[in-house]
Amino acid sequence: MDVQIWSKSQEKRAHVLALRGNEVSLVSLSGNMFTLKKKLKEVIERLEAGDDPSQLKAGSVATIDAASIARARVSPGNDSLTLHGGPDGSKTLSFPTADGNASEILQAILGRAGRSFQSTREDIGVFEAIIPPAIVGGLGGLFWMGTYDAATRLASGEAVEATGRRQGMKRLLIGVADTLGTTGTIAVGVGLLALVLGWAFLRITRRPQRTVWLPDQG
Repeated sequence: MDVQIWSKSQEKRAHVLALRGNEVSLVSLSGNMFTLKKKLKEVIERLEAGDDPSQLKAGSVATIDAASIARARVSPGNDSLTLHGGPDGSKTLSFPTADGNASEILQAILGRAGRSFQSTREDIGVFEAIIPPAIVGGLGGLFWMGTYDAATRLASGEAVEATGRRQGMKRLLIGVADTLGTTGTIAVGVGLLALVLGWAFLRITRRPQRTVWLPDQG
């Protein structure tokens, strides 16, 4: 049976999407940097050889019949797709793409559904909209806290040294703290907070849109 395969590997997880006939299967794997690469290679080779995804003993497998797809969506960045289907339409299958080609993959899948689909655009949810600012704000906040701590200790005359783990990062924090001082660090923190809040406000009021595909009712 002809099979189309797409994969995405991350630090400790990997995903393989296989399209066999009208069956869409997602194989999710986990492991460390050494075992994950081997697992991924074995799964892809077995799928290429024609093995049924349900028979694989590596990771978890979820399958949706393309003919049952009731809704499909592509993320604003075209880097992930989500299918909703199954007998009652409640089954969900999400795949993060490796090459920003979610729309292309989705077209291949919908081509096996046996019916036509129409696309539309919709705003992403508020929670999805604030995720990027929240991540950047969280990381920036941690960096600022480390810098402020070093700045206050330097201002009090305490000798601050980079010891233990992550000495390179600690040296960077100490260097920034020494340059900015306590007042400068506070000013940078206020500026960072204003930027993150402004970014979050813009994403909430002007939310990015994703493409949604629904069965043609005509």
